[in-house]
Amino acid sequence: MRILETKGPAMLSIDTLAFRTGKTKGSFYHHFNGREDYIARLLEHYEKTATSEVIQLSSDAVTPRARLAALTTLTFQLSSRLELAIRAWALYDPLVRRFQDRMDRRRLSYLEELHTAGGMAPDAARTRSYRDYALFLGLQQLSHHHAESEFRSLIKRLFTDI
Repeated sequence: MRILETKGPAMLSIDTLAFRTGKTKGSFYHHFNGREDYIARLLEHYEKTATSEVIQLSSDAVTPRARLAALTTLTFQLSSRLELAIRAWALYDPLVRRFQDRMDRRRLSYLEELHTAGGMAPDAARTRSYRDYALFLGLQQLSHHHAESEFRSLIKRLFTDI
């Protein structure tokens, strides 16, 4: 993940991965059936940590509003640089695109579920979910313009007004 976040997907070659981890290419092939298998597992790990675990942790809150607040807090603790790297990669790699689409659908579905549980009509909940998610994605593009504490404060103000 660190290589992807800082160097980009081109640096996820088998040679580079073997060199950077101090392992042999044979060791790589012992664990993975090639680069595509490695990429699929890497993306599955990201989906687990950046979506499944975030949803699970926020689901522990009692009320829909508390779940939404927990989701917001947890979501903005994720690396926006990594999320952006994966999104950029998805623009030209069909495997990554399928993964990204699945993750987006799951995130949007959870948001819609929270808004509906909070009393919104289904159509309004769907619309609000898209707005919230679009705001999240757009804010990732702007996070580098602010100090982290300033950015967290901005997020809190934006999402408590929603």
